[in-house]
Amino acid sequence: MNAEKLWEEFCKKKNVDINTPYEAWGFGNDAETADELSSLVIKGIKFGTASAYDDYVSEDALDEIPKVGDYSVILNGKDEAVCVIKDYDVYIRPFKEVPPFHAYAEGEGDRSLAHWRKVHEEFFIECSEESGIPFAEDSLVICEKFTLEYVAGEEESKEEERLLFCEATMNYADEIAAYRQEMLDANSGFDGCFSLKRMPDINEYVDYCIGWANPSREADAHGAWGTVILCIRESDGKMVGCMQVHNVLSERMKNYTGHVGYSVRPSERRKGYATRMLAKAKDYLLSFGFDTINVSCMPENEGSRRVILANGGEYIETVFLESDGIELERYKIDLKETGK
Repeated sequence: MNAEKLWEEFCKKKNVDINTPYEAWGFGNDAETADELSSLVIKGIKFGTASAYDDYVSEDALDEIPKVGDYSVILNGKDEAVCVIKDYDVYIRPFKEVPPFHAYAEGEGDRSLAHWRKVHEEFFIECSEESGIPFAEDSLVICEKFTLEYVAGEEESKEEERLLFCEATMNYADEIAAYRQEMLDANSGFDGCFSLKRMPDINEYVDYCIGWANPSREADAHGAWGTVILCIRESDGKMVGCMQVHNVLSERMKNYTGHVGYSVRPSERRKGYATRMLAKAKDYLLSFGFDTINVSCMPENEGSRRVILANGGEYIETVFLESDGIELERYKIDLKETGK
């Protein structure tokens, strides 16, 4: 099927205006890569991609840089149209600062940042030979995350409510601010939100989150590395949850709080979001090579305990966190056994 035919089929089945702009393209520079990566998209493993900013500069096409809401028809190695995707988050970052969660989103190899950097450095050097602009660690990269909107020939089926996962960026500034205000109004704890409670300036908060995940910084600039992941409900764009996922742990994290903290917006609790968020965190942490992780909750938080147990948590011990004056139940989760 060609791109025009698939787009027509998609628009008819999904009630999208057929005159909506879209681009048709394939991943990589060869047929084998196009087949492999389009297959990962269809399987739901790949939900991110990256391109060289300098390519748009050399072609005088800066107005064509991808943006949130853009549609694409993806082609396989035979230039056959196989699926439709839609960007939900786009940002530009120096190559050396592209964070681990983006590497995970690209779904390639073991989904690690090391693998992503190796493969993409080779790719961007090849691109630079065509553009005439040398590639370097400071070269800008356009990072996209997308949803899989349609697969060629798929039948209508009732899907689980879709959640989007992305790093904290100014694309979601309004939702982050609304989330913060609702948490304050409900006098709720800000578990998994990093420093959101003390940062009413959302731009400052986003910059702080970006700095925390930046793999090129010194570890003592913000403490141990980690990622703040926003959980966005696709149907209305509402931020329903927030996670703090640690890939390098401080002593406090090792002995008490663990690898993952999370919270759900007060008005959106008891809908299963936290269970799905922790499952995503587990899958992400696999990309760092962890076999087991630790997660904690307060003894009186029955909801959080159920979330941990639903994700394969095994009780270890109850400890007293003297700095906060609270007790915490510590659990371990075997990532290899759960497959997540």
